[in-house]
Amino acid sequence: MENTQDLSACVTKVQANVRQWEHRLQSEQGGPDAFRQAVGELRAALDTIGRAGFQRLAQACEVADDTLDGNGRWYRFKQVVDKRWLTLWGTVVVPRRVYQEDHGGPSRLPVDERCGMVKRFMVPELERMTAFLGARLVPAEVEDSLGQVLLEPPSRTAIQHVLTDVGQCAEEGAGQLELALQDAAPLNAEGDTLVVSWDGVTVPLREPAPKRGRPAERPTATDTDTAPTAWKEAGVGMVATYLTPLDPEAEEPQRVDVRYAARMPETKMATLVNGLVDRTTRALQQGGYDHRVVLADGKREIWRIVDECDVFEGFTRILDFYHAAQHLSMAAEHLFGKASAKADRWYRSWRHKLRHTPNGVAGLIRSLSYHRHKLRKRSPRYRQATTELGYFRNNRDKMEYARYHASGLIISSGPVEAAAKTIVGHRLKRSGMRWTRQGGQQILNLRVQVQSRRWDAFWNWYLQQTTPTTTLKRAA
Repeated sequence: MENTQDLSACVTKVQANVRQWEHRLQSEQGGPDAFRQAVGELRAALDTIGRAGFQRLAQACEVADDTLDGNGRWYRFKQVVDKRWLTLWGTVVVPRRVYQEDHGGPSRLPVDERCGMVKRFMVPELERMTAFLGARLVPAEVEDSLGQVLLEPPSRTAIQHVLTDVGQCAEEGAGQLELALQDAAPLNAEGDTLVVSWDGVTVPLREPAPKRGRPAERPTATDTDTAPTAWKEAGVGMVATYLTPLDPEAEEPQRVDVRYAARMPETKMATLVNGLVDRTTRALQQGGYDHRVVLADGKREIWRIVDECDVFEGFTRILDFYHAAQHLSMAAEHLFGKASAKADRWYRSWRHKLRHTPNGVAGLIRSLSYHRHKLRKRSPRYRQATTELGYFRNNRDKMEYARYHASGLIISSGPVEAAAKTIVGHRLKRSGMRWTRQGGQQILNLRVQVQSRRWDAFWNWYLQQTTPTTTLKRAA
């Protein structure tokens, strides 16, 4: 790469080149092709200036002393070592003076410390860009995307290293990170309703699992009883604030702010739930809310956890209406048969009543019980209808949808289900993907910050964790 030391010469060259193109474009030689060529040369010249300026700034951070004081430990100059740093304008070779104690031990490089480049090969500005894109795209797509705007994009391997380092830093400092983000980017408490919700979504793990499906009719020596991919349930949750509408019949609740969390598969989603409990506690300390809601589907494990957590005492428990409607549809099929006109009429009638009639779930339970008694006992349809009847009986206290709607509350867990798709599904469930739990969590740690719109605050925290405070001083 060309010598970028002489910044003044680079600037002079750009000025001369622009003047040349001005004359050409003002003449009859001008046109779209000529203009694009001029812009291309300008961009290349500005990259040259960027590299020259960056090198000058890095050299300004160098020291020339033979001995430096590092908190009472003396470091002597040993040699000069060049390092290739990847910048927004391409690779820049930076000569760095290396210092070391007389008895040996770790080396110190003042330029690296003063420029925030300790253990870095990529400048933080480019590292941030890479991590942000990597939270949304696979490394190959990040490389292609950056290649459209940068002279020299990082390689796929370099991109993967960045994602691993940043995601793991967030994992290891999760508790400290959350406290820092709470101060730097707190949940907007202007809404009058606090909503907590979580759900599961399966992800492909790079772990053996029992092979499913019909066994091969002619097995070979390589056939096994296990498959290389295990599908396990990851967890996604949110703590959000909503503003109830003035006219609930004509308007929907408006979300003010949201904080997402996502965890790779784990027993009973313990880490996810504990994090949501902590966020809920802080949200309640930060502001008062007229309404407090826990919204989820009908999984018993979720509601068992809600009952056991003191922070949810006094919260309105709402079972997602669309999950309830799905069970209502299955009940109609069991009572009247699949694709029957009577099943369709019964379903549509009770779906409307369940949604709009006060205490509609009580009438639904009576109707379901009445029609179930018309079925032959111990028949499959009777047993299945009994299961659905139990579902509505067990969850009737969470199905007062007319009352919830009249209060302007959200009754659908669609937002957290959408988050499960965007945070987990769109990035971890592409064709052919399989993940380790650690690797998947590193990506999720980045995606939740992007989706929660806390990326700026998160990145500032990350830089603080990975930029040691310079302690080297000139000897007295």
